[in-house]
Amino acid sequence: MCSSDLGFQTTIQDLGRFGFRKLGIPTSGAADSKSLMDANSIVGNPKTNPVLEHTFYGGIYRFNTSSIISITGAKCNPTINGRVVSQYVSIEVKIGDEIEINHPERGCRVYMAVQGVFDLPKVMESYSTYLPAKFGGYNGKVLEIGDTLEWKTQLSDVKSTEFPKENIPYFSSKIAITIENGPEYNKLDDQSVKRLFSGSFVVDSQSNRMGIRLTGEKLISPNFEMVSSPVIPGVIQLPPSGNPIILMNDGQTIGGYPRIGIVNEPELWRLGQVKTGDRIKLVSNHLL
Repeated sequence: MCSSDLGFQTTIQDLGRFGFRKLGIPTSGAADSKSLMDANSIVGNPKTNPVLEHTFYGGIYRFNTSSIISITGAKCNPTINGRVVSQYVSIEVKIGDEIEINHPERGCRVYMAVQGVFDLPKVMESYSTYLPAKFGGYNGKVLEIGDTLEWKTQLSDVKSTEFPKENIPYFSSKIAITIENGPEYNKLDDQSVKRLFSGSFVVDSQSNRMGIRLTGEKLISPNFEMVSSPVIPGVIQLPPSGNPIILMNDGQTIGGYPRIGIVNEPELWRLGQVKTGDRIKLVSNHLL
């Protein structure tokens, strides 16, 4: 499979690398882990296999061998040789076929699985690309025109599988996310607590795989000495600007900002589909 048109940001991702945060290495992995696992399931792969993660426009791929693929995540009306094909189904591709991953109508990340496993080396027990340090995935970088991916075929009986429609997520531009109190939550003043939960925040254009930056009514950052402490994906930090940041897959492993909340882990994948201008309402798990 060869990339013949440049996507915005396409990388190889699996479910991430674990056990290396003590060395300062983040988890990385698919921003929307559910869509990754769904894509693998449809083609009969183990759910941990690496896939292509496309952010916004995915580009065009020419297949040099026949295979079975699936496309999940953001609704993007993908095409094969100019013909629109469905998502969340297994798709047979033939030699010479060209697949285009178009701009999403809803959500922002599209996942493409190929039956088998990409012929790439693991780095720290994972195929995931970590762009800031330039390792993992395809030479530690985003895919570019002319890059060629090969894969090892794995035995599977899958020929034509359709994903249950009731399990296909709908990616809205307005979402509610449940959070737990963070270690420094109790240091917020009453006004900031009210602002945290009363309205919604807008996703800022500076958001990326490291963190989702939120704008809205500013919170008051607690004024106290804080030693840098461990953080994980889903932790909500509050910098002096008063605009919260939700750490994502490529986020740092320690931080010095107050940790005012933690996204419930089962909901973290939904944040992998938010884009600039989307609205996020934070809901306290203790008020449900």
